[in-house]
Amino acid sequence: MSGAIVDISVPISNQLVSWPGDPGIQIARTLDLQCGDPATVSMLHMGSHTGTHVDALSHFQAGAKSLDEMDLNLYIGRALVVEIEDPHAITLGELQRNPSFLDLRKTERVLFKTVNSQTAWYREPFNEHFCHLNPHAADFLIELGVKLVGIDYLSVEAYYAKTLYEAEAPTHHRLMDAGVHILEGLDLSQVSAGWYELICLPLKVAGGDGAPARVVLRDWVTHSSS
Repeated sequence: MSGAIVDISVPISNQLVSWPGDPGIQIARTLDLQCGDPATVSMLHMGSHTGTHVDALSHFQAGAKSLDEMDLNLYIGRALVVEIEDPHAITLGELQRNPSFLDLRKTERVLFKTVNSQTAWYREPFNEHFCHLNPHAADFLIELGVKLVGIDYLSVEAYYAKTLYEAEAPTHHRLMDAGVHILEGLDLSQVSAGWYELICLPLKVAGGDGAPARVVLRDWVTHSSS
């Protein structure tokens, strides 16, 4: 594998949008060279699901694996970026009609590029109507053998999931019950559909229910053995 690196993480700043109800982001200098201090040091205050982040299974499952217990192998390897046209949701019907449908049967890792990536969503106010993953589409991905799902907003779950699907966090529960890892808050604005090498390393938070991650893609290049 080789090729140029594309950073698909969003920058963490005081202006970064957060999920309603989550801890706000505060970044402040506690020491500063420009003020005569011997070094520059900052204080970081944020929630575990800030910006580009990984969900641990314990986020929605009592007694499940925490972040430091999750298998890192799934966060590194060949991944398929799939472009979605529906502005509201990633649906079963669109997945079945998608040009990447055949490739979906060949991957353990899928990242969804939706209309969310048409703007710098992380610099804007929270969008209650972001494009999300429909729970029936989540079931389909599980049937295909997908083990990691990523999306270009703060959650795979609809903000109004309970109203839309008459269940509390159905997409999270279906994916996590099947052991599928979830990667949220991606910036896929500079990425086209196709195969890539995913490199995602979340912070190793002991007992963590989630943590920010630095995530990059590289072009996937196969080398003939001949």
